[in-house]
Amino acid sequence: MAGRTGQRTSGQERAGQERVKDLSDVPSFPAIYAAALDPRSRLGGKKGGRGAGAKGAPQLPELAYRVRKVRIDAERARDFDHLMGGPATDLVHPGVLHVLAFPVSLALMARRDFPFALLGLVHLRNQILQHRPVRVGELVDVECRVRALAPHRKGHTFEAVSTILGEDGEIIATDVSTYLAKGGSSSGAGSSSSSASTVGSSRTGEPGTGEPSGTSPASAGGGSAGVGSGAPTGSGSSADGGSRRDFAPPAPTGRWALGADTGRRYAAVSGDVNPIHLSAVSAKAFGFPKAIAHGMYTASRAFTESRVDLSRPLRWDVTFDAPVTLPGTVLVAYEDEPGRAGVRCLGWRPARGEKAARRCFEVEVTMLDR
Repeated sequence: MAGRTGQRTSGQERAGQERVKDLSDVPSFPAIYAAALDPRSRLGGKKGGRGAGAKGAPQLPELAYRVRKVRIDAERARDFDHLMGGPATDLVHPGVLHVLAFPVSLALMARRDFPFALLGLVHLRNQILQHRPVRVGELVDVECRVRALAPHRKGHTFEAVSTILGEDGEIIATDVSTYLAKGGSSSGAGSSSSSASTVGSSRTGEPGTGEPSGTSPASAGGGSAGVGSGAPTGSGSSADGGSRRDFAPPAPTGRWALGADTGRRYAAVSGDVNPIHLSAVSAKAFGFPKAIAHGMYTASRAFTESRVDLSRPLRWDVTFDAPVTLPGTVLVAYEDEPGRAGVRCLGWRPARGEKAARRCFEVEVTMLDR
């Protein structure tokens, strides 16, 4: 997706103290990851107190990044549809909106004044609230900010919020990613220990209301993994060990046989060249014995297989647990939600020998009132 904009780069004051910085283009994934790996970089390096408040407590920057007039590229949208096993349509898969905004969000989290290292953030949950259908070729603005910092028994959680706006300023979609930054946990974080691996615990909004459910990161538990040794962003490992609890899988309705090239195929479409997804060799450099499927690949594939109506407003909730190693097998079970206009999917690694089945993700798609 090309992201050509004007050349504005100055910050603009908004209500409160938040500044909005206009970027000239969508940031490059390779540049972001290279900067995060280079301690000398303006973006990279561990922070040693950077982004700290008065008593050394972490403090999120009151800053948003914005890229204007980003075109939703028809070829990439088509390739994304095909990668997820669906037909190409004029209506955009919401996973494409996540791919569009993700590098802008990462660039914000890679700043030197961000209180947590980008490498090692754990992706616990994701929610996209889409208010109307989006068509290929549309021009949109992308705004990304961070908010809702909260203590967690393993560190801190926060939300990265990406807003997709139409040319007239209407909010088309909001993408809320909840992350865990490990370390520096607070003694008052006991209330943050409930596990997101509990079925349905990631959802607090009511269907039809348009209320985001990803606004209470203190309830986070499992996770998808972050960008480095802690597990790179979007990969699928458990933060609280929730996926290691006794898990009784339902009868599967489908089976995915994922090849070793799954991460590379996703990278070719999304642009996300996170090394833990690309090969066993590159993953081992970050402490993983094998490559790991990108969490948003598994979530997007489950969304496609749910066969929901993209012409309607919707909410797409994802909870991540155990990683999906590559190559590997994932069993899935889809069910319509009783009394709700939506579909629920569970994905898990099957039991093997003495190894119990491991829950990997839960996806819920809820159709909203127009």
